[in-house]
Amino acid sequence: MTASLRVFALLVGWLTALPLGVLAHATQSSGDATTGRSETTVTVRGVVRDQETGAAIPDVILRITGTQGSAASDASGRFSLFSVPRGAWQLEATHAAYASLVTDVDLTGPEDVDLELKMQSKSFELDALVVEADTRSELERRSTGASYWEVDRSEIERAIGTSRHMGDLIRQTIPGLRLRQANNLSLADICLEFRAAGSLSIVNSRPCNHPRVFVDGVPISDPQYFYGSTGLENLERIQVIPPGDAGTRFGAGSLYGVILVETRRPGPRRNTAFEELAPRNFDWSLDPQGHPLAKSLSYATLGNAVGLAAGIAVARQCIEVADRQIRGGCGTLNTALAAGFAILSPAVASALGARLGGTTATSKGRLLPAALGAGLVLVPGYAFSLSTVGEGSETVQTVGSVMLVAGVPLASALLDRLYRKLR
Repeated sequence: MTASLRVFALLVGWLTALPLGVLAHATQSSGDATTGRSETTVTVRGVVRDQETGAAIPDVILRITGTQGSAASDASGRFSLFSVPRGAWQLEATHAAYASLVTDVDLTGPEDVDLELKMQSKSFELDALVVEADTRSELERRSTGASYWEVDRSEIERAIGTSRHMGDLIRQTIPGLRLRQANNLSLADICLEFRAAGSLSIVNSRPCNHPRVFVDGVPISDPQYFYGSTGLENLERIQVIPPGDAGTRFGAGSLYGVILVETRRPGPRRNTAFEELAPRNFDWSLDPQGHPLAKSLSYATLGNAVGLAAGIAVARQCIEVADRQIRGGCGTLNTALAAGFAILSPAVASALGARLGGTTATSKGRLLPAALGAGLVLVPGYAFSLSTVGEGSETVQTVGSVMLVAGVPLASALLDRLYRKLR
């Protein structure tokens, strides 16, 4: 082959190989672009977890400091940062509920990097929340647009025993008022007026410029006698409206101011000394077990029998029934004590038996109502059973005996069911 032919063959071979090399290079470049890596970049993948619980943290913002790229973690806490230049970088992770995390990452190797980041939750310090509430009197004051002073129940209770009467209480607690009284020992003819009321009076010779007084909405015609005759324990609240503001609310007749008196409303009064005497009926929906009436009655019958035996034995020491007459042989006081023991002993014993037999896992009976009920049956029972003295009837005596033996425990058991308390 001549030299010219060899040159031509080499030229054709080079031209043929050139497109194949370009195509291979393009294919490699396309694959690197698809995977997000090249010879100068890598991909950083990982997961973000809570340091305390290990739970995945979504919505964490991750960025390589010094670069423009960033990513957010998904619902499972995973993230991917593509095309990160090789080198030594710092990875920053931020989240609103967690402390920021900055960690060093080495991206000098040829392989992609897979990380696990753990972030520490942080507490938030909020400003103090101040809640302001208005009292009923303040709301009334704002709604009316008028100014007034008020004496509430707590101030009235403190004044009981230290103030002579209502006029004295108002003078001590409300500024701008003066009290005049001809006889300091009397509770009548009391003059209570604002200090500036004299300058408002058309007739300066008036003995007293009384404010207009309303008691529970009803006007009082003679307040000079009302101040001293009303007990402080009957008052709930007092409002005093000065002359300048009283006219806008009450019109003519309120030139010298207005005093509004609110008395205490009638209703059940709690008295701890008598709570046991009048307890409320028990709500059996609170005790699904129900009352064991038969057991309570049997225990009450046993207790009543023991109490009757003891009471009658003691009573016989001082009380004698003979020749159709009842005689006391121990003196007046001892005889009365013996008779009282004859009533008290079976009443208490029957009530104790009813309470012991009627107690459930949730409730138990009240001793005092059961004992009082038993006593109310015992008194006529004794009276009827002793009716044979004189001109008594045998039938009445039988009724009395039945009341003592059966009526007393029955009353105790029924009252044990009615009046109870939770255990």
